[in-house]
Amino acid sequence: MFWLIVGAVIVVVVLFKLGVFRHPDECRDCGKALKGTEQKVFKAGGFCLCKNCASKIHPQIINYAKENWSYSDYTDYLTWEETTKEERAQFDPDVVYGNQLAIDTERNLFRFGSNGDDNIVLRFADLTDYDLNFKPEEYKEGILGDKVKGNEYVSVELSCPRVCLESVINYGVKLKVKQKGIISNKYTYNLSDGFADAIRAFSVCYYLQLKIDTYNQMCRDVDEVDKALALYMFDSMDEVTPSTLEEHKNLLMKAFDQNEEKSNGLYLEKIDNAYNLLASMI
Repeated sequence: MFWLIVGAVIVVVVLFKLGVFRHPDECRDCGKALKGTEQKVFKAGGFCLCKNCASKIHPQIINYAKENWSYSDYTDYLTWEETTKEERAQFDPDVVYGNQLAIDTERNLFRFGSNGDDNIVLRFADLTDYDLNFKPEEYKEGILGDKVKGNEYVSVELSCPRVCLESVINYGVKLKVKQKGIISNKYTYNLSDGFADAIRAFSVCYYLQLKIDTYNQMCRDVDEVDKALALYMFDSMDEVTPSTLEEHKNLLMKAFDQNEEKSNGLYLEKIDNAYNLLASMI
């Protein structure tokens, strides 16, 4: 008898959580009455959507949206989805790293994640921050040289859709240690060629292919030297030597083939001006 009562209580609790005994919520978008598993709850915004309305949100960002979006974020996303649909449908990547990262440098678009073609296509014009890097996890000593093992990852923040996304794009990568401190445990290594090329392409798109007004807004409070350092992907003038400066310029110029129509003259002029400024300060 005791266990029957316990079982009945458990059933009631489960049914209550599913919404069987509650007044049904309404979908904030279409007004449909909702009960239990029919609804998707958006915690931060305090609203619910039916399955049909929630399905308008791309699967890659739905989990972030449910935890962080207000209703205005949802409506902004629908507007963004509609107004950028044709632009993003033209996505044709010319820089691809494995199945995980693809960049269309001509149209300022990119896509990343483990689902390949099913990942959402995003715009560099909406990108507010990013990080492409290698995260070390294990150091191994060896007769032929030490190696470090870790994962390559991408993380991005966008203004619309308002999301922060992160994905490991390559697990278990082994890199040869270039230099290790005698006293400290600090060490350096070179990224794999493919990943390094992808980072350069991504950085070029971020700094050069944003709309001019967005680029100017980003750089408004930064002096010309800092702009040049950022463009050439240096953290400080200490890293700038004639050889490294020339190497970085060649990479930038390669990304913007002067024979291609997509190479905006303004961007090429920025590359030259930044080069001349940094060269004059070495």
